This record gives sequence, C-alpha cells and structure tokens, in this order.
Amino acid sequence: MNIKMILRIQSQALLTFAVTLLLPIAYTLIEYGALDTTIFFAAIGGFSIVTGLLFQKFGVGRFQHAPLAESAAAILLMYPLLAVFGSLPFMLTGWLMPLDALLETVGDLTSAGLPILSPNAPYLLHLWQAALMWLGSLLFLIMLVTVLPEVSGCFGISLSLQGGQSFSAIIGQMNLMSVRVIKVYLTLTAVSFLAFKLAGLNVWDSLQMAMRCLSTGGGNFFPAKSNIYVEYAAIFVMLLACGNFLLYHRVIYTLLPPRIEFDATYFTRLKQYFQRFKRTLINNAKLIAANEEVMVLYGAIFFTLIAIMLHLYCQEIFFDGNETFRRSLFSIASFMSTSGLVIDGQTTGALDFDKFFIFLMAVSGGCIGSVTGGFKIIRLIVLFKITAAEVRKTIHPNMMTAISIGDMPVPMRTVGRILGFFFLVMVTMFICAAILSFTGPTFSEAVSMSIACLSTVGNLPGLLDTADFTTLKPFGKVFCMIILVIGRLEIFALLIAIAGIKIRRRKSDW
Repeated sequence: MNIKMILRIQSQALLTFAVTLLLPIAYTLIEYGALDTTIFFAAIGGFSIVTGLLFQKFGVGRFQHAPLAESAAAILLMYPLLAVFGSLPFMLTGWLMPLDALLETVGDLTSAGLPILSPNAPYLLHLWQAALMWLGSLLFLIMLVTVLPEVSGCFGISLSLQGGQSFSAIIGQMNLMSVRVIKVYLTLTAVSFLAFKLAGLNVWDSLQMAMRCLSTGGGNFFPAKSNIYVEYAAIFVMLLACGNFLLYHRVIYTLLPPRIEFDATYFTRLKQYFQRFKRTLINNAKLIAANEEVMVLYGAIFFTLIAIMLHLYCQEIFFDGNETFRRSLFSIASFMSTSGLVIDGQTTGALDFDKFFIFLMAVSGGCIGSVTGGFKIIRLIVLFKITAAEVRKTIHPNMMTAISIGDMPVPMRTVGRILGFFFLVMVTMFICAAILSFTGPTFSEAVSMSIACLSTVGNLPGLLDTADFTTLKPFGKVFCMIILVIGRLEIFALLIAIAGIKIRRRKSDW
C-alpha cells in the first residue's frame, strides 16, 4: 500500500483543520480579548500544522492517479486523526471526559450532531462544535467529487446531474473539482449567514447557525427560540442543504458575471451578460424542474407536511395555522436534512403518527450530491423503478424493460451497486444494533442509535423517546464512533480498504 499517498491526504486534512481554528481565535480576540484562550487555540493549531507538515514531508512524491485502496484507507483514517485534535478543546477545558469528547468530535465531523455537549457549555465550545460540523461537511464534499466516486461510485452519484458531470481519478482533475466545490460551499455559507442575519441574529449567532444548518450538523444549540423569522431562516438553510451541491455548482457558475478586466471590451461583455441573464435564469429553472430527484424530494416534503398538518389539526394540538405550518415544516426540514435540530424538545411530545413520517424522512435523507446522510432520494427512486420494471416483466415476460432517471438511462452496473448497497445497509444496521444491545441498551434503543449513526441524525433517539449516547458504556461509545464513520462514508469504503490490504498481502506472500 502506498503510505506516501495516505500521508499526503492526512497532511492536507490537518492543514485545513488548522485554518478552521481561526474562527475561535477571532471570537476570543474580538469579543473578550482573552489572550490565554487565544494562545490555547493557537497552540492546538500550531500542533496540527506541525503534524501536517511532518506528514507532508514523509508523503512527498508525484501522484498522477489516486489508487483505489489507498484512497479508501486515507478517508477512513482521516476521521480518527482529526477527532484527536478536534476533541482537545472539549477535553482540556473539563467539559467532557476524553471518551465523550472523542465521540462528540466524531459526531461533529460526520455531521451527526450527537447531543453530548451540554447546552450550558460556554459559547466558545458551541462555536467550535459548529466549526467542526462545517469542516466535516466541507471535507465530505471534497471527497464526494474526488475520492469517493473512485472508491465506491457513490452508488448513483453519476446520475445526480443526469450526465452533466464526470469524475476522474486524475490528481489534476480532482484538485480542480475540489476548488470548485469549496467556492460553492463558501457561497452557500455566505447566503445562509445573510439569511440568519436578516432574521435578527447577531453576527456570531448567524455564523454559527449557518454552519450548523448548512452542514446538517444540527445539535442542541438554537438562539432566539421565540423568533419565528429565525425558524424560517433555519428551514430555508436546511432545505438548501438537502439539495444537490453539484447542481448548485452548475447553476452558480452559469450566473457568474464576467471577470473584472477594465479594458475596452469589458462593458460590452457586461452588457452581453445582462442580456443573457434572463435566459440563463429560465434555463436553470428548467434544469432544476427536469431533475427528477429534486422534484421527488420536494414533493415528498410537501405531502408529508400536508399529512402532519391535517393530523395535528384533527387532534386539536395546534389551533394557530401559522404555528402548525411552521413547526411541522421545521421538523420535516430538520430530519429530512438529517440535521436533527430541535427547539425546546418540540418533537418529544409528538404523536406516533407524526414521528413515523419524520423518521421516514430522516432515513431517506436528501439528494445524493448533498451533505445529508440517509439512503438518498435517487437511490429510492431507482429501487422503486426496479420493482415496477420487474412487475411489468412478470406480467409481460417478453417485454424489454429499461430504467432511466429523467432522460438518462441507468446502467445495470449502477443498479447492481444500489441493490448491493441497500442490502449492506440493512445488514449493517441489524449487526450494529445487535452489538450495541450487548452493551446495555434495550433493543429499541440499540436500533435507534444504530440508525442515528448510519444516517448521521444524532437527535433521532430523542425523537423516538429512547436513551441518548451518554448512557452507553465505553465499548458502546467506541463502537458508535466506528458506525458514524461507516455511515458517513458508506460501508463500501471500509470493505474496499480491507480488501485492498488483503490483496496486497497475498501478492507479497506469493
């Protein structure tokens, strides 16, 4: 196995992690001027930079192509490495024990948002928690357009833009896609920040909520709980996070104005840009409307919203139509995006009918090009179309059937991967639940925890009124960290890494 390739990826992850530490450093300097706290975070950043540079020194070399086994091993090792550095603020401040701090950090980096950190913890720790969630989703997006398509094919990622995006294992092409997805992620973060700022939050609360909602990390932090505009801003950002970031990339780049070059032709180019701006908007609207996954996603949200509102109205739980609409839509957007964000435990007293629909949304997840967890909508579409095709073929044995998403046919290789992925997810869920049940939780608690980790919805046990992760024994907490990484990267990354090591070992033995 190419150790240099793995060390190079770890060094880049550590250097990116060090940049994230600028946020708590800036907060302590601007708000409090606390030099000791600034030095504390700067020391962690310096330690991560030194380690990253050390890895980079031993990971030198020219790589034209990303090997399969090395890529799988690198992304699996990245999370425990970053968790060690990210847990230091929680651990050294005394708010969390070492094992709880590691579980909290792994949950943040995988955007699960486990409810471990107390709501009474210092604001700086909550800000650091949000920064870890934001960093974890950014790294996942970078892997989504670089490493993961080569590792597992992402089980349908090629269908996300209906043939509009190609992926390559060539290092140069991967670097180009990384830069593009970082720009899109920063743009959407700025839009989310502006939405919360217009809703009435201050700068730091707006930034923290933008990072939590866009990264689908969620957690138990929610300022201005009586402000309905903040709730609507959170709904907007969480629905934004459900969408396909690759589709956002295509829309944003078609709307960008020409590069500022003050020459004789600039104003002519600018005039031509405004002339085609309206046409571009119409084409982008048609592109989104033609995306079958997006239409199914928001159609499911609409019908679930209607069902829950009618049920709440018939049960006479809410008499205010606006409150019924707002709370129902907030819960749906929160769990559909796998954020699990709740306000004052409002899902705790929900009826089983409403919990069932919210649970289904959490397991389904958002679009396949998003940072949400869950099974992803496009895979469910393919499974339903496979079932319908088999039913038609049973009735008419001589009929030739084909599965397509929009105007794009689905290759049988992709269909087989999705079927295999569905089988592996179900098997992994029951195996994880069985192992967790040995550590103390009841069967229902173990099932809810395993689904929460695999779908990266940390507050799912709270929705189902079961025990949370703080009640687990040490082995159960360590095992949950493993499930969180598996659920975030999807099980094939682990299997490919193990298979790659075994294949290399057999060759060396031979």
